[in-house]
Amino acid sequence: MAAKQMSMSLTLLVDKERNKVIYAESGKDFVETLLSFLTMPLGTAIKLSGKQSNMGSLTMLYQSLEDLDLELLNTKSCKDMLLHPKSSAEGLCRNLPLMVNIGAIKPTQYYACKSWLLVDELHNLVSTVENARCRCGATMDFQITKNKWLDVDANGEDGVFIKGKMGFMIRDDLQVSVVSSTASFALLRELGISDASILEQRNVNVGEEEVLHLLKRLLLSKTPLTDVFLGELNVDERVDLDLKVIALDSEEMVQPQTEKEICTEYSKKMIVKLYQNKLNKKVLYAEGGEEFADLLFSLLAFPLGSIVKCLGGRTSMGCLDNLYKSVEDLNFKDCMKSEECKAMLLDPKLAPYFGTKNQLLQIEEQVPCPMVFSLLISRQLSTMNQKFPDTVTEVGGSFVAGPAMFMVTDELVVKPLSPILGLSLLGNFHIPVSDIEEQIVCMGEKEAMSLLRASLISNSVLSDVFYPKKPRQMETKPKRRILTLG
Repeated sequence: MAAKQMSMSLTLLVDKERNKVIYAESGKDFVETLLSFLTMPLGTAIKLSGKQSNMGSLTMLYQSLEDLDLELLNTKSCKDMLLHPKSSAEGLCRNLPLMVNIGAIKPTQYYACKSWLLVDELHNLVSTVENARCRCGATMDFQITKNKWLDVDANGEDGVFIKGKMGFMIRDDLQVSVVSSTASFALLRELGISDASILEQRNVNVGEEEVLHLLKRLLLSKTPLTDVFLGELNVDERVDLDLKVIALDSEEMVQPQTEKEICTEYSKKMIVKLYQNKLNKKVLYAEGGEEFADLLFSLLAFPLGSIVKCLGGRTSMGCLDNLYKSVEDLNFKDCMKSEECKAMLLDPKLAPYFGTKNQLLQIEEQVPCPMVFSLLISRQLSTMNQKFPDTVTEVGGSFVAGPAMFMVTDELVVKPLSPILGLSLLGNFHIPVSDIEEQIVCMGEKEAMSLLRASLISNSVLSDVFYPKKPRQMETKPKRRILTLG
């Protein structure tokens, strides 16, 4: 059955002279929809925002995965898992109809073999992918239903994340606070507005289209409410790249070493070889094993809230950081429904089986738990880890198969290693072969964190991570051409 169509009302306070939203007033339904973006996996945000979203190099990474040969992945399911990653908050966010309707929350389908009602160890598994192989050898193509009474529902006066019937103020940059005259006057003073006659109230309806546009704009713009409701779309407005805090200092750059030396000294890190222009230190591409490609592709499963937490609230992605900070402020005001709801937004976990053995960043994976399914009788079944070709219920594994070698361009285009494609890049950039040098570096947690942040806002990720520019260089940095391989 199709999801229920609905809309929410929103009251805007607009500066008529500047055609700008000062703030909006709403109930908890609209605020909860905004906050639920923090539980959304990065891959889902990219998919919903569209391939022209200008989200750093992430769009190129997503496209690379779409184009990747299935034989380079451990199972056929691996590609679908990353292109359509699950949210660990699916059970909660299912109660937000607008999020379901735009495709942000895609209900999980479950399959078992036709003998699933037999109470034995051969038939105690369920798959989220149709036609997987059961332990008994049969095909798992029989769709079964999870007991809905086990899901968490909004009830009474409380919502999904927020309790009570409190009203809220949402600034144009998505700072959310409890509605207050004091806060309203303080904001007007902050903006230098003393003449109330330039202000007007406008009532708008928020439906699926508006929610989708808000998602796109909050990741790119500092004024998403104005962009969506007043039509001022500043698509090219981006924050200047600033990697000074978490990027590598020049003293920390790994000096050229033999692979044997690096394996001994950095046993817990990945070896990556950079091919760069020795004149300007621009990275042409990197060469790494399957674990490096796995690290990059697994970023698509990271919830947006966990990315903000990992980067210390400094993603520089539109208003995402403000939204995250608002949860902390609302919790202080005792608005959050529970500690579990607060944690779901401030520290969302990876969905079960989306963690990998090659993960370098400290983002926790939700523990997979047996679920109850029913037909004529109820049975408790365990889900399978779709990253393994065999029937495995343990966590771990990887998405990318190995051993294999990959090349990754500065814009995060990922391809199987091909020196011919590497030479074509030299031709595209008109770089003499004599100007290319190799640099062996190691990817550990710190480097992975820098790479994650750069991927959100830059089109020259590898260069910005391993050769960060000084502030004066950043100010005059020209737009970089994006060249595809093959």
